[in-house]
Amino acid sequence: RIEDSLQIIRENMDIFFLLIISFIVFFLQAGFAFLEVGSVRSKNATNILIKNMLDVFLGGIAFWLVGYPIAFGKGNGVIGTTYWASNGLPDLEYAKWCFQFVFAATAATIVSGSVAERCSFHAYFIYSIMLT
Repeated sequence: RIEDSLQIIRENMDIFFLLIISFIVFFLQAGFAFLEVGSVRSKNATNILIKNMLDVFLGGIAFWLVGYPIAFGKGNGVIGTTYWASNGLPDLEYAKWCFQFVFAATAATIVSGSVAERCSFHAYFIYSIMLT
């Protein structure tokens, strides 16, 4: 039926749109890295770049395990109780997960610039994991 075909096309276009926008937002990570490296002394440039990379990696794991289920899992009006570590997550929701993840990681990276050269490495990562 034509209605079924149109519904499939709509779903695929939604997924495509979310993934393209996610990739664009993910490029903000590189922009913030350049901004932060330009704002600190040269001896701390490597530290800033490592923080930005680990924001994505550790934040991704934290968001996958806990963040997305709490924010978007089925549950009551306050907290989600499903989708822990993507368990039971419908296939069409993975693009939404990616979209929300890149924003969570970017939010953590924005703060890394304001605490550059002012915060210990370990304290920053505890904060970053908790934020994402």
